[in-house]
Amino acid sequence: MGKSLEEEISQKNFRNIQQKVQLNILYTASWIEHKHAQIFKKYGLSNQQYNVLRILRGALQKPCTIQMIRERMIDQMSDTSRIVERLRKSGLIERTVSTSDRRSAQVNITKKGLDLLGTMEQEEQELDAISGVLSNNEADLLNSLLDKIRS
Repeated sequence: MGKSLEEEISQKNFRNIQQKVQLNILYTASWIEHKHAQIFKKYGLSNQQYNVLRILRGALQKPCTIQMIRERMIDQMSDTSRIVERLRKSGLIERTVSTSDRRSAQVNITKKGLDLLGTMEQEEQELDAISGVLSNNEADLLNSLLDKIRS
């Protein structure tokens, strides 16, 4: 078993158990995000760029608007337009501006973007292994508890 939160952040006392839970969630989320970033960096992607590519792949070749992408992103505070533009410049997505409304654009993943995600499938298994230390029952319970916190 890994280090406790107390060992990781060198803090023995917490205001109460609720504070410890929240700090543990924040610390763990940051730890997982760092693990993801290390893998995505090999492919020249940020966590947010990878998230956008997965959203577009999940749209099954149906175009998405920037707003739709933003609503589905894990980090909804990120600058979606900037992320989309970087992916477009890399040839991983296509962005088509609407002729009727220049503020609206349709975004699709390209074959190059799909191929990159295909190449990354083995890496995705490595990411799955992060939470693979949990049994299916433990993972279900954790998901339920996290959903409950957000409700």
